[in-house]
Amino acid sequence: MKPLTRLGMLLVAIALSTLLLSACAERLAPAPAFPTTTRPAAVATNLAPANLARGQQVYLDKQCVACHGATATGGVGKALAGTTLTFDRFLYILRNAIPPKPSFNEVELPAQDAYDVYGWLRSLTRTGSATPAPPPDLGPGKVLGMTLWVQGHCDTCHGAFAQGSPKGPTLAGVSGAFEQERDRMRQNAGAIPGHADQVMDDATFQRLYQWLKQGANPNSGC
Repeated sequence: MKPLTRLGMLLVAIALSTLLLSACAERLAPAPAFPTTTRPAAVATNLAPANLARGQQVYLDKQCVACHGATATGGVGKALAGTTLTFDRFLYILRNAIPPKPSFNEVELPAQDAYDVYGWLRSLTRTGSATPAPPPDLGPGKVLGMTLWVQGHCDTCHGAFAQGSPKGPTLAGVSGAFEQERDRMRQNAGAIPGHADQVMDDATFQRLYQWLKQGANPNSGC
């Protein structure tokens, strides 16, 4: 039998490749569809007109003020005043927020309450020129916990609610005595200047300590 020429060898290789690809195509199942999250249908048509005063009160009761400001012009969280979101998108975000942002189910925040909040936010302006909401309660145990936490940049290592991150351990719900936790913090002052007494004095840390001890719960220390 005569040896194959280069052209013949090339034709044989192409034929074999075609057969192999055909066989693989028959065995391979189609790629699965990319998972999607079902968005809630727009429900505004089934609700009463937004009660702006009620919306403002719900905004306060749910501690939104702590992160988004008294007139929703922003703070720890983004500005919400004058939002251009549709209500179904707004509701979707409320229902599916990723921690540390709080999410609310229908029991925790009924759609009507959410619509009242949405209407109030839409009535505001980005400069907060609408009637401001009353300031949050900053009584004993609630004094500036999250504000101090964020201003001290503690959240960059330990998370917005002290839930921990790859950069720092969980601190929410500390169980040690104040002096023990303070001394533990001071031991790292050389590597973390924010832990030094000149930056984080005992009075300031006492406020943070109470907030952390309560679990850094947004309802008890923002």
